[in-house]
Amino acid sequence: MTRRLHNWTYRDVITFLREKGFHYSGPIKGSHEAWVKVGKTADLNRTVEVNFTHGSYPVKTLKTMIYQSGTDQDEWIKWAQGKR
Repeated sequence: MTRRLHNWTYRDVITFLREKGFHYSGPIKGSHEAWVKVGKTADLNRTVEVNFTHGSYPVKTLKTMIYQSGTDQDEWIKWAQGKR
């Protein structure tokens, strides 16, 4: 179960990204995947690099994905709290 920024799994991250309008773009180096959200102009496009893992992500890794998504960290936390 996610708790703030702890215990986020691959499934949690991709479910959140899908709900925010991201879609799977394809594999990139190793076990990483590109998740893309297309903006109204090319400048507004967002790409999040998600590493497929069977465990949970370290907080620093999750914060990197949060930054790449352009979505406020509080939205991620609020979403996680709503899962309970």
